[in-house]
Amino acid sequence: MATSDNITPEQIDEEFPIAGQDNDSQGFRDNFAAIQSSLASTKTAIKDLESKVIVKSALTGTVLNNDMQGNIIKNGVLQGVAEESFNTGNIVTDADGEILWTNGSYQNISMANPSSVRLSLGGWPANGVLGKMRIALRSNSGDTRTVVFEAANAGTLRVDPNFPTGSFTVTSATTPKIIDIWTVDGGITVFMEYIGEFAIKS
Repeated sequence: MATSDNITPEQIDEEFPIAGQDNDSQGFRDNFAAIQSSLASTKTAIKDLESKVIVKSALTGTVLNNDMQGNIIKNGVLQGVAEESFNTGNIVTDADGEILWTNGSYQNISMANPSSVRLSLGGWPANGVLGKMRIALRSNSGDTRTVVFEAANAGTLRVDPNFPTGSFTVTSATTPKIIDIWTVDGGITVFMEYIGEFAIKS
């Protein structure tokens, strides 16, 4: 792989050709060869950077993709960094109820099911990495909607002592029930903490 070490301007003789005398054509060939080699190495190094670096906006002719592919960002300071918010749209059947961590760390879920519907919690990062999301559950119309939670891929759900027992229902389109959900083992064990139902402050 070409790096900046392969770009060798020092091999180009900037004093050649020498004015006022015959110059060996080999000197021209040597200079052109050094220039060509450095340009080729520069092109390879730049293309390598283009495929790997984090950029503020898309490079000309490309689509922005700052996917870190699970690599560690170490010893940094974050300022003004937002998290993704995702709207599921109306959930009517179990087929609609796939809630994926990869869609966003905050998810607005609108329940429109006429009967009990299962929400499958998945899309988690790899084992050993904390994946956490907060969900806000509402009824799309204010009618009572029943929700059943499950961990995708036969994972185990664990709930906090304050988690509502019996059927979990939502009844309001404006006061969401908030739940924090996380895992550190790729979804084998998924923890759920009931935060509460958030109404407008009187």
